[in-house]
Order: sequence, then C-alpha cells, then structure tokens
Amino acid sequence: MAAAHPTRSLRVLFINRMACLERGGGETFDLEISRHVAQAGAQVTFLSGAPLFGPPPMPLEGAVVLHTPWLKTFPWDKVRGGWRVRQAEFEWFEWRAARWVARHAAEFDVIQVCELPNLVVWLKRRGVTIPVVMRLTAPNYYDPRGGVGMADGLIASGTTIEKLRDLGLDVENIPNAVDADRFRPQASNFRQQYGIGRDDFVALYVARFQAFKNHAMLLKAFARFTQDHPGSWLMLAGSGPLQERTQQQAIELKIADRVLFLGELPFSELPAVYAAADVKVISSDYESFCFAAIEAMATGLPVLTTDCAWVPRLVADGAGIVVPVGDPTALAAGLKKLAENPALRQRMGATGRQQVLERHTWPASAEKLMGLYQRLCKA
Repeated sequence: MAAAHPTRSLRVLFINRMACLERGGGETFDLEISRHVAQAGAQVTFLSGAPLFGPPPMPLEGAVVLHTPWLKTFPWDKVRGGWRVRQAEFEWFEWRAARWVARHAAEFDVIQVCELPNLVVWLKRRGVTIPVVMRLTAPNYYDPRGGVGMADGLIASGTTIEKLRDLGLDVENIPNAVDADRFRPQASNFRQQYGIGRDDFVALYVARFQAFKNHAMLLKAFARFTQDHPGSWLMLAGSGPLQERTQQQAIELKIADRVLFLGELPFSELPAVYAAADVKVISSDYESFCFAAIEAMATGLPVLTTDCAWVPRLVADGAGIVVPVGDPTALAAGLKKLAENPALRQRMGATGRQQVLERHTWPASAEKLMGLYQRLCKA
C-alpha cells in the first residue's frame, strides 16, 4: 500500500454512522479526536448517516451523509430478536458506505471506522488498499464476516483493551479524553432557565435511554432519596428507545415534577448542563469506559456510580462513590451522603478534575493516533 505523499497533509476519512444521528461515546471520541488530529495537521472528512427521508437531526458541518433506514424509537435492546433489526440498519449503511469509499478512495490516505466490521470486509473485497483503522467501543461486537481481523489497525480503551487482548487481538490503547477547557467549573444560567433554586440539590445523568444504562433503577433510588430531600432535582440528558417508558415510570413514582427530561442536547450545550449540577450519577449495569464520567470530573463534579466495570477505576483515587450494580437503596444512600456534605462534594470534584488534567487529554491521545496512522501509511 502506498505511503501518504511526503509534502501534503495526511488525509483521514472518519466513518461513523451515528455521528449525525445521536451522540454516544463512540461519536464523542470520533468528533473530538478528529478535531485534534486536524489541529495536528491532518485533513479530516466525515462520512455519516442520515434518516432515509429528511435531514440528519445532528448535522455536522462538511460531513458527507448517506440516507438509510433508522428506527430511532424502536426498543431493539428490549424486544426479542430486536438486535437483528438494528444490525440490518447498520449493514445497509455499511454497504452504501463501502460503495461511496470505493469511488472516492484516491482522496484519502487513512480510513477510521467506528466498529462497522462489515464495511471493512466489503472495502477489502472491492480492492480498497487504504489502511483501515477500526475503533471498538466494547468487546461484545458482532462480526459475522470477520471484519475485525481484516482491519489494518485496531484501537480501543478501557475494559475493551483487556478483553480484546485476551482474545489474542493486537489492539492499540488510544485513551478516551475530554476537553478540560470546555468542560470546567464555570458559571451557568441553566438552573435559572428551568426554575431550579440556587441551593437546590441537582443530580445529573447523561446517557442514552437503553436497558444497560438502567434509568429504571436510578428513578427508584431518586424516589427514595426525595422522601427526605423533596427539593432535589434529577436531570436526564439523552434520547433513546426507553425514554417514554422512563417518563411513565417517573409519573408512577410521583416524582415527575422533580425529573427533567432534557432530550438529546447539542454537544456545545453540555458544559453548562454539567456546571449546573451538584453530582454526576451513573446507574449503568456495565460501562467499558463512559465519557460522561470524565466530562463530569473535568467540570469538578463528584461521581456517584454503580460498580459497572471501568467507571469505578476512574474515580478510585477519591473522585467519587461506588455502589453495587442494580441496588436502588445503596444509590439513594449515596445521593443522601453527597447532598448532605457539600465539603465532600467539593473535595471529590477537585480531585476528579486534577485526574482528568493528568490522564485524559485529547492532544496526547491524538498524538498516539497520528503515530499509528503514519506507521500504517509507511507499511
């Protein structure tokens, strides 16, 4: 395969189907690290998805979008066999993306894909020789055609690194990071916009409404907590197939007037939302990393998390509290402890921000990724 031209910038194509549809950890990584890769001198182009009809709900300036079916509200993780519907959606996008890339291959030196193993297979079958780097966001990927093994480079972070290496895969650790200049302790008028008192206690959860995020357990915990702290608030940022069910649960628990469903927020608005909260809560059953945790830490928030794999490691050095998975009583006790101890919140928040500054910065991760690109282009 040919090396990049020595006198021109490295031309990188990021392919992420969901980047213009929803914001999750995979999208955060690609959008943020691509920005820093560009600052390091690369030319970056995005190829993303859009609904079959109509514009993408989260447009990305300069991105190429491919229109394919997208059943946004289909609860694929709760319906028997529902994952096959989601997989069919992705395969349709992968097939169209492979055709597009084959026509435009001469315009790029490196391709980075957010999972999409079928796309790698179809690119290789079409004779595309550009190095393909695949980022795996979790170890439980679905790869019926063997695309992971065909990628020229694999990258990951968190628990995914360990599990992939246990499978004998050669994977490079490109740490997740956060823009600590954007996510920082700062003034925010968000409370005023929603009529939240300056001294009210506010817990924040930023997550898609999917089963493993366990919003149901969080609402049970918050209902118990508000029995002694009725003036508190729970803010839920994100969208997903279980959002309506969660809203109905809030009504049934008689806490709907204390729970704010903020929906899918533009990334630019998130720092102000974090800055308006007192604590970041994570009720997940499992997290291979969790960007929202380090965004909260960078903002100076303590993190109250379940023992969900990777997040406890992030807060292990004094940045938060860990409770058992699926235990609303323990989570409610954690909320109570933090609500009644502002000094503890401040101490944990300061510790978390310092850890982010030392361990999770985008320039360092982008430098490692650029090194991988350059090695593959010279191979």
